[in-house]
Amino acid sequence: MRWAGAALTSCGLAALGFAAFGGQGTAPARTFRAGSEATFRVELTVRSELEGSKTSTVGGNAYVQPVSGWVEEKLAWSARRRIASIDADGAAEITEELSAFSDQDSAAGESADSKKMLDDLGAGVKQWETQRTLHYRETPSGEISGLGVEAAPPVGEPGPRILTAWLLRALRPTTALPAHPIVYDRPWQEQRAVRFAEWTDASGSESGEWLAGSADFRARGEAAVQLHATQEISAKVTAGGEKPTEGTATANFHAESLSTLALEDLRLRDAQRSAVREVVWKLAPVAGLAQPPEFRARLMLEIRIQSCDETPCNSGTSDAGRNRR
Repeated sequence: MRWAGAALTSCGLAALGFAAFGGQGTAPARTFRAGSEATFRVELTVRSELEGSKTSTVGGNAYVQPVSGWVEEKLAWSARRRIASIDADGAAEITEELSAFSDQDSAAGESADSKKMLDDLGAGVKQWETQRTLHYRETPSGEISGLGVEAAPPVGEPGPRILTAWLLRALRPTTALPAHPIVYDRPWQEQRAVRFAEWTDASGSESGEWLAGSADFRARGEAAVQLHATQEISAKVTAGGEKPTEGTATANFHAESLSTLALEDLRLRDAQRSAVREVVWKLAPVAGLAQPPEFRARLMLEIRIQSCDETPCNSGTSDAGRNRR
């Protein structure tokens, strides 16, 4: 797979890339049709978790008390995607209209800490819920350019903003394709060199596999293919806001996606995508404790994209606390 380094130089993250289906042994590529439109329902879950321990000393003895918490924001909206025009090189100018927003939030409890975590997360996410039209360019290999920060809700990620870069593209109702030809059940894995200003000793890898289309799509008489892809990054935190004043910190990023594509032109029919960014801090040893205190922060994203052209999508729920815009 190709990592789109030029598009994501600021954070060093690469995006998955694709080419066109021309026959056995040929890298596949998206076929665009000018004027074509498709409507999707997009669901996004943003979850923030904290785990750790606090120490206290009683009678000269040190004790550890576990602490944890989580908050979650769920968003959903309609995305109407239109191929506005096609360039001579086969790339398409895309418009994507976002509307019919709904949201719901939840937390581990009702403590002051949980409320603050939820307010911090919701401040950026809910503010993003306004009708808008995005404009961007997509190549037959699925590489996207022209997206701005307005294309995804802010999730409060410190640098390097790996999740933010991933989210901008993962929310789009399309799929970036690998250079590997469509050969079923033949997985691949490739190592990638990655660089970040805040992380050092970073290593990365990409893996993927073409799978036969699901029985559900075959039952509707549409030939389909599925692409399963993952990305992994691990590093040491040596700079930036996440670097501890004492002790050490390590970081990990994991992304995974399963996209179902129409074999005819490789347009997206359905997708499930997720990513997690985790930082683990090991602080300086504390007298009386066998192990140094450890804290863990996770920021997780889950995405579901569903085509609404043939099967109507559910545009909302009756859950309490649900708002519509």
